[in-house]
Amino acid sequence: MASSLDAFNDILRGGCGTPDGGFDFRWLNSQRSREALGWPATIHWLEDTIARCHPSNVPRLTAELEAARRVEGTTLFDWLVEIIERHGPGGSEAEDNVVLRLL
Repeated sequence: MASSLDAFNDILRGGCGTPDGGFDFRWLNSQRSREALGWPATIHWLEDTIARCHPSNVPRLTAELEAARRVEGTTLFDWLVEIIERHGPGGSEAEDNVVLRLL
């Protein structure tokens, strides 16, 4: 994933001014965000990322782009949710104490 998503993941991990108690995300209008960060936005993001990524990442990203064009796989919205949930209850980095509430 692009460095901006990696940076977001790092912030949730802590140490960058992150609150000691973690985060409690209340994602208002999450359905609207799911639509805005759906297939068209994912395709655009992947096309842009492929154009500027390291050549070793091109095959994987191209496969993801082809899947997105078939409306398969995960979207930008899904990636954000997965990143956040990884740092919450039941996630591989649950000690970061991040809670996500899709409203």
